[in-house]
Amino acid sequence: MTEKNERISDEVKELVVARLDVMPSIYKLSIGRQGTFTRDELIQEVKKNSLIGNQIVKMELNFIKALTTGKIIETLNKNG
Repeated sequence: MTEKNERISDEVKELVVARLDVMPSIYKLSIGRQGTFTRDELIQEVKKNSLIGNQIVKMELNFIKALTTGKIIETLNKNG
């Protein structure tokens, strides 16, 4: 969806920030060599439209897409 310099719409960023905001405050996510980020750091990265923020947005959009297309349920049924 996004390339390095492509701007993400404010509506999409707001959605991702809202999803992150409901995570527990102790939530942390490791992103390869980029390091480990707290929930609040991830929110700031999304708001800044940084490379890490864009990666988080892509991840969230892929998750939402998988939910709406039934791919998650399909995978869970195969592995469960």
